[in-house]
Amino acid sequence: MILNLLILLFIGVHIEGCSWNTERQVDNQRDFKQLLVDIREQKITPQLAKLEFKRIMSELEERYPHAAFDSANVSLVFPLLGKNYRSVGGRGRGFYGRHFDLFDHSVAKSHPAHDIFIYDRDKDCKEDISGKYMDVLAVSDGVVIATETEWTEEKGYKGGNYVWLYDFQTGGLWYYAHQRKVYVVEGQKVQAGDKIGEVGRSGFNAKTNRSDTHLHLMFLKLDEHNEPTPLNHYPWLKAAKTVYQTQLPSHYPRKSIKADSISKRISAGLPISIEQKIEPKPVSFQTRSKKKKGRDRG
Repeated sequence: MILNLLILLFIGVHIEGCSWNTERQVDNQRDFKQLLVDIREQKITPQLAKLEFKRIMSELEERYPHAAFDSANVSLVFPLLGKNYRSVGGRGRGFYGRHFDLFDHSVAKSHPAHDIFIYDRDKDCKEDISGKYMDVLAVSDGVVIATETEWTEEKGYKGGNYVWLYDFQTGGLWYYAHQRKVYVVEGQKVQAGDKIGEVGRSGFNAKTNRSDTHLHLMFLKLDEHNEPTPLNHYPWLKAAKTVYQTQLPSHYPRKSIKADSISKRISAGLPISIEQKIEPKPVSFQTRSKKKKGRDRG
């Protein structure tokens, strides 16, 4: 009799423990921004980070299905207003994808991206020719999945103010780093040519005098298992359309605050604030291709 009671008690505790572990795992599920922060601060192992990444990407793929990826038929808008591939540094030879590891912050031996420069000799983030800040554009239709907007020199991470964009055309990820200002929010859908930010000098290396003002642009291809691989997208940039007029995205996601999050902030005596959205400008989206002439500029 006593033995049967002990067995029932053990089974009950085991079931309750499993249920508690499952609920805890659900509660601890990260969004993409939090995953990036945890990787950077080494609060998660590379193995667990990869599992979380695959879960997030699977959810995005299910929500935003795309056609089969064909690298030969990718059509982009060039990421800087009024510019073309001649603004890409090193004539496209700046890409170095070996040793790249998105999930291990201690690995920093690669440059799986292209840097796209503006003329800014005094390093005030304004293009010398126009005297204006340079708009950063969405290269393709997609949805914003993470942003950083509050970088300061006291914060040592390299990317500065950034945007991560899930691409509806390819099912891959675009990473725009070192921006002066970000104009989009997480969950916001954008169209190719929409303004998402401005070229800047934010980031640990980009803020130094030895660095010229540029946009750091990376593309991650996802395979059938959602394994990310940096892809040299220079051929796409060479064929990209030059845009001379832009606008802010017309779509704005609905913001919601979880009740438990509010309760925690109230109990801790913290203020509650809701981010105000930027009112869109009138849409006047026009594109035309700029004829390619002259030699590349590094």
